[in-house]
Amino acid sequence: MGIKNFISSFILKFSNVKLNNILIDHHKYLGKRENSLKIYDRPPRNMILSPFNLTFDSIDRLLIVNFEDDSIYHSIELQVFNKIDKEYPLVIMYRKDNRMDIYYTNEIVIKNRKKVITDLLANASFNQLDDIEYKFQFDEMGLDAYLFLKDKLGKEIEFKIKENTSGRELTSILAPISAVSKKPEYFPIVFLNKFGMVIKENTEIFVKIHGFLRNATEMPVRMNKMSYYSARYSLKPIISNWNKNFSGNINPIILNPPTLNISNENITFSLVKNHDYYEIEKISGKDEENHTVSFEFSPALPNLLSLRSNLKVKGRFSCIIEEIKGVFAGEYYLTRTGDTIEFSIQPTKGRQPFPGKLWLKTYNWISKIQIYAIDDIKINSYWRRIKG
Repeated sequence: MGIKNFISSFILKFSNVKLNNILIDHHKYLGKRENSLKIYDRPPRNMILSPFNLTFDSIDRLLIVNFEDDSIYHSIELQVFNKIDKEYPLVIMYRKDNRMDIYYTNEIVIKNRKKVITDLLANASFNQLDDIEYKFQFDEMGLDAYLFLKDKLGKEIEFKIKENTSGRELTSILAPISAVSKKPEYFPIVFLNKFGMVIKENTEIFVKIHGFLRNATEMPVRMNKMSYYSARYSLKPIISNWNKNFSGNINPIILNPPTLNISNENITFSLVKNHDYYEIEKISGKDEENHTVSFEFSPALPNLLSLRSNLKVKGRFSCIIEEIKGVFAGEYYLTRTGDTIEFSIQPTKGRQPFPGKLWLKTYNWISKIQIYAIDDIKINSYWRRIKG
């Protein structure tokens, strides 16, 4: 689905806002916590139980342009995909009637996305074109982008953006996602690496819709003492869905032979051995471009299969994206009563360069695991939105 729907607002209440790159102190926040052996009362096993899943949506580059005074559209999003060593474009036209028109030249760019978009957005149309002309480059002077296509009405859509700012610098942000569903299907990680807002000064820009020039929307505030258009781009977006809601069976992961590193269903687990109990210290996933998203836990997540009953465990986690540590963080809670384990995750801290309410604190993950037998384990897990 369009990244624009994820980026809730760049319309800030502060003048001359300065963009910050403040990270959580990953190591200080996690500390060096360890689990006591007293949390276990069942014999150790050469296996672990994981309730986690990570999926990715690989996009090579993306650009969103807002404009004014058109009767049909208000924004254009250009996404570029690198598939089998070849680039393919996808364009999303955001309409004023809350519909989205999606244009592409090859089915490969929507193969794994069409069902998700259709499920979430009934008002999306898919349109395959013979050709979409585009340019999406970045150099020492900034962004150099162009787009031309004919929409499903047979009319022309065109824009051009050429920044001319020597020594153009980019940053990175975890996109603030406060406008998505009140009943989320997953925790959305939209990390816009090599991110920039289009600078107004010295920039060549035009948007042309159905033969008419439209004004590119301007940001109502200055940032870093500069004026910008409401046009933003990322040269290295990393998009992941953490812990999609799931209800069903889960199976233990067998450590045979015993190891401290194992991969299962697109997740790599880094384990620690607490005497003879294997615990999960870190989980990691990769997209098609080998961009990584990881979560490190402190103390390491206990071995769920051996947990003592009538026990409560509290710990912390911190997210690492690529080599950037402390992008966001929070706490986890575990309780076991008989053969029922309740596991919850609460994000509490985040890398949010813009002032305002911390959106990720409104997400809370809850799971209930029922162990009937070692080969009969069921889980019901979901995200909910809470007041921040």
